[in-house]
Amino acid sequence: VAAILGSTLNGEFEDVKLLNDLLVEKNKETGWDTPIHVDAASGGFIAPFLYPELEWDFRLPLVKSINVSGHKYGLVYAGIGWVIWRNKEDLPEELIFHINYLGADQPTFTLNFSKGSSQVIAQYYQLIRLGHE
Repeated sequence: VAAILGSTLNGEFEDVKLLNDLLVEKNKETGWDTPIHVDAASGGFIAPFLYPELEWDFRLPLVKSINVSGHKYGLVYAGIGWVIWRNKEDLPEELIFHINYLGADQPTFTLNFSKGSSQVIAQYYQLIRLGHE
C-alpha cells in the first residue's frame, strides 16, 4: 500500500498513521503481511521540520520504505531522488541488479548507466549545511 506525503497538486498529506492502524487490524484479521511505502517526494523534506510530532515514517511498524525527491525541497538540481528501506530484508532481491564491473559483482538499485555525481554532491552539501541532529 502506498501513502502520499505531500501531493504535487496541493501539498496535502495522507494520514499515514491511520492507514497503518487500519492495516494492522486488516493484517490481523486476514493473516496478511501488507506493508506501506510512503511516497514523500514532496513532503519528506518538509514534514520532519514543520510537523515533528506527525507519525508518517519508520516510527510506524508497517512503513517499510520511503522515497523523497532531492530536486524538489532538497534544493538540488532536477533528477535526484532517494529511497530508503527500514531493513535490508525489506528490499526485494528482484529489484537489485547485479552487474559485473571490472570482474567483481556489484549489486545496485539504480539506473545501470554512467551519470555525473554533481547532484549527489549538491544534495550531500545541502543536508550537511541545512540539516540538524
